[in-house]
Amino acid sequence: MFFVPTWISNFIFLGTCWLSGYQLVQLKRANPVTSIPFVMILFCMAMVVVVARMNKDSPWLSLAFFLVAVSCLIWMIRRLRLLPPRKPIR
Repeated sequence: MFFVPTWISNFIFLGTCWLSGYQLVQLKRANPVTSIPFVMILFCMAMVVVVARMNKDSPWLSLAFFLVAVSCLIWMIRRLRLLPPRKPIR
């Protein structure tokens, strides 16, 4: 078993948070608080704190945090493909 450093998981969570924020801006909903990207932003920010506090010595726990971070990133990338295409500016 290998140990995944804290900064790798946190970097992936922060990248997912940035991608979710981009999706939230592109969707332009009337109530953005109830959307999935907003919930993902909150989840990723909470996970950054949890990973920073809990990821000390256990390689199993570090691997679990890494897998959660990668799965969140993949989910947000798949949702990015569902956004409406941008119209060219004339």
